[in-house]
Amino acid sequence: METQVKKVKVYVRLFDSTSFWGYVYVKTGKRVQDLMNDERKFIPLEKLEEQRGVKSDDTYVTVVLHKDGISYVEER
Repeated sequence: METQVKKVKVYVRLFDSTSFWGYVYVKTGKRVQDLMNDERKFIPLEKLEEQRGVKSDDTYVTVVLHKDGISYVEER
């Protein structure tokens, strides 16, 4: 049986003050908080890219973040 996931838009700030918007995938019935507190050290994130100063919800690159580098995550 395949695990069901939902795509959640988040704002992420790293300890080096870098910040960006993106999407993470969270298991159905779970929260972003649960994702941040699970046993994995890294999480994949679809980072939204800006084109000509405009954020686009359909232009992104996939990055893998080490959780220890994340200072703040806000679900939008």
